[in-house]
Amino acid sequence: MSSSDRERQASLIVGSELRELSRVSAWVRDWAQRQSLPTRVAQHLDLCSTEAVTNIMTHGSGDAATHGSIFLRLGWQGEDVALEVEDEGCPFDPLQTPGPVPAGSLQEAHVGGWGIPIVRRFSDGMQYRREDGRNCLTLLFRPTVPP
Repeated sequence: MSSSDRERQASLIVGSELRELSRVSAWVRDWAQRQSLPTRVAQHLDLCSTEAVTNIMTHGSGDAATHGSIFLRLGWQGEDVALEVEDEGCPFDPLQTPGPVPAGSLQEAHVGGWGIPIVRRFSDGMQYRREDGRNCLTLLFRPTVPP
């Protein structure tokens, strides 16, 4: 692997504590800047990475110690930016999760449940697989908008 290939890919391992979210965000922003990504793509990448990792931390299992570390990789998949997020939590396929039902009134509104719809809206593709006891989520981001 050439040095330019290594610069185009990065990985990070974080613990299951919410305080790790600032590390994730800083890592994503730094990589996006080194890749000269458009601001819109960098912001979407930061938002989606934070949402995906937050969901793992808060819903991955009943005990943060049970699902251990979260592995993140950033790199290029053809012309798309790929963010891979892996965890050892309970099996969970976000592609099979229906969106929340909008509340009819403020009194009926519930906090939460919008992480997956946010990721669907701000990424350009989402893939999931369960492999070797791990959830493997790949989010794709298109830096260029087709004409």
